[in-house]
Amino acid sequence: MPNNPLQTAVIFAGGKSSRMGRDKALLPFGDSSSMAALQYRKLQPLFQHVYLSAKTDKFDFGAPVLLDRYPESSPMVALASLFEILDTEAAFILSVDMPLIETSDIERMRTYYYQQLQPDILIAQSPRGSEPLFGIYRSSILPQIQDLLRQDIHKIGALLERAQTKRLSFADSRHFANVNTPKEYQSIHP
Repeated sequence: MPNNPLQTAVIFAGGKSSRMGRDKALLPFGDSSSMAALQYRKLQPLFQHVYLSAKTDKFDFGAPVLLDRYPESSPMVALASLFEILDTEAAFILSVDMPLIETSDIERMRTYYYQQLQPDILIAQSPRGSEPLFGIYRSSILPQIQDLLRQDIHKIGALLERAQTKRLSFADSRHFANVNTPKEYQSIHP
């Protein structure tokens, strides 16, 4: 086990949910009152600190919330805000709309992060492509994030190109299914 284990996880739940037509973070999933609650319960046994990242504190289960510090809605805003607020060397990031991620996927990512000598960014690579909202990000990339935001660049791909980014391949793309539309929600909702 490393001397400084990764202790912080952040669930990104601040998107607009425009294609869903309602806030997907608050949709029930399985036996959970919401996808946010599901992800929070999944991460709590694995990390010492688990937060939700959002524009407002809209959650009814008492989780700590990191409020975005910028008006725009994007993963870049959430990344900047979390590293401006938290004093942490790195954070595991999980999108609220990936409810099929399993704890074994998270543990595999964390183990690989230490084997790769803690790169700036480590994200999953599934058969459908890069999965930037399932990964580990180091706080050392904050200046790069802030620079991109000053240029009004919100595409996380721009950050992945600038930083030392590694990818860990996963064979099963089903775990990375995300819920963006009512049809996608119905297709994976148990």
